[in-house]
Amino acid sequence: MNEIDRYGVKEAAVARDDIDVLIEDLRLTGYTTLDAGLTGEQLDALSDDFDIAEASYAEQAAAAGYDLSAIGERDIIRVLPKYAPVFMSLAFNERLAQLLSRMLGGYYIVNQVNGLINRANRSKYAQAAFHRDIPYQHFVSSRPLAINALFALDDFTAENGATRVIPASHHREDFPSDETVRRRQVQIAVPRGSFIILDCMLYHAGSTNRTGRDRRGVNHVFTIPMLRQQLHLPSVLFDFPGLSADQKKILGFGLDEYRSVEAWLDARAKK
Repeated sequence: MNEIDRYGVKEAAVARDDIDVLIEDLRLTGYTTLDAGLTGEQLDALSDDFDIAEASYAEQAAAAGYDLSAIGERDIIRVLPKYAPVFMSLAFNERLAQLLSRMLGGYYIVNQVNGLINRANRSKYAQAAFHRDIPYQHFVSSRPLAINALFALDDFTAENGATRVIPASHHREDFPSDETVRRRQVQIAVPRGSFIILDCMLYHAGSTNRTGRDRRGVNHVFTIPMLRQQLHLPSVLFDFPGLSADQKKILGFGLDEYRSVEAWLDARAKK
């Protein structure tokens, strides 16, 4: 492929592979998409497991005395792999891991991994308001602190509420004016089996599902280790089978704060 014509350029980025190209998208615009590399059969199996997990989650919550609708939790499955272990493989997807390690450095952790359901024929979707995934923060950083990887279990379309973004808004501290949002927002339509990857400081929103079928996704947020997890995953997943030492590290095992000076000194002595 021919080199792009240019002049007066002394420095230029060089993309080693397609992951580097996606990373340039992320750095410039704050978003990109990534094919997870799954087959149709694998996606069908995940789809079935998601529906089983949704029913199990609702049943367990009801048995514990929680009305999910009343507390605004009916459309979320918190820590989805606890109820459908097969979804843990998405958090450790090989191509996603390559991108994350280059963007967040060699040590990053899972902040949250939740199933999301955008219900059919809704008048309003709960996530339809623009927000950052590190909410209430108005700063920018030279490198990302967190990356969102939203997996499309179904096709994301304009009709069923695909994610909207304000390109490059991760570069500015304040929220853009309403008129700028109307002119600049972009909706990201992707086929099932894709990740929508966002810098977590990018302003984004879901959209209302105007079709007759629920639209499902799995939301992953990965952060540098200094940021607190949404739920303490080592406590929730302490008995999850078959995790390697590296996978436990990514899930945040071993990051608990020391509760006394003696505990700190004991940890130092063991090293």
